[in-house]
Amino acid sequence: MYLDFFSFAEKPFDITPDTRFLYLSAQHEEAISTLLYGVRERRGFMLLTGEVGTGKTTSIREVLNRVDGGLETALIINPLLSTEELLGEINRDFGLAVPGARPSVQEQISLLNSFLLNNDRRGRGAVAIIDEAQDLSDDALEMIRLLSNLETETRKLLQIILVGQPELEAKLDSQKFRQLRQRIQLKYRLSPLSADETRAYILHRLKKASPRCCLVFQPAALQKIHQYAGGIPRLINTLCDLVLLAAFTRETHIVTKKVVELARRDLSDKSWEVPRRPVWFGRRRDVAAS
Repeated sequence: MYLDFFSFAEKPFDITPDTRFLYLSAQHEEAISTLLYGVRERRGFMLLTGEVGTGKTTSIREVLNRVDGGLETALIINPLLSTEELLGEINRDFGLAVPGARPSVQEQISLLNSFLLNNDRRGRGAVAIIDEAQDLSDDALEMIRLLSNLETETRKLLQIILVGQPELEAKLDSQKFRQLRQRIQLKYRLSPLSADETRAYILHRLKKASPRCCLVFQPAALQKIHQYAGGIPRLINTLCDLVLLAAFTRETHIVTKKVVELARRDLSDKSWEVPRRPVWFGRRRDVAAS
């Protein structure tokens, strides 16, 4: 609706994980670099966590964009599967033909192991990324732990990156999953953007949508957006899309604090409001001992 008015080629604030619009804050670059290091060095298990909307999915898609051709990849975006179904999805994403209508777990692990061994003989690595991993069942998490046993005498055959919300960390901290927790070699937690990063994020997306963009955000408006969205990229996108609509309906190319406040009123769903940050909330990068 407002694309022509602001000279946009496309909407700048969609909430889909489009890596073309990826804004690399210092922490997002560090998270991506950490995971790439772990994959290339065959560190086994890795963990990426963060609150809803902090950019986890976009970050892992950028990891996949940056890996070289010597790596086989599998990305699982729906973890609400049985153990057998999850194994089947991993194998299919690696391009394997899963035998039979309902192959057993052992059959599927054997198929995966043969693939990984052959892959390793050709000097290639393999990584499986599981998004929304906080929704994995206990049985599925235990099966994933067993996949770490797929190795040679000198290196892991499969790298696994678990991506999820803080609930995933809480689950892994339980006594039940202590063996899996001990195998995590690298972990990184994404935090919300700072006020300066929020400003840079918004301007970055506007420029990506159109270098000829004729739109100005006043400093007070940017500060208000940061305040309302709490520095969470997905909420910034949601609010900014409404801000552009509000500016368009008022036929203005200048976004003021008042325009932001008017746009915020259109968000009637109280669940959108930013929750208080937990005490632990903040950037953290941990490297476990080898």
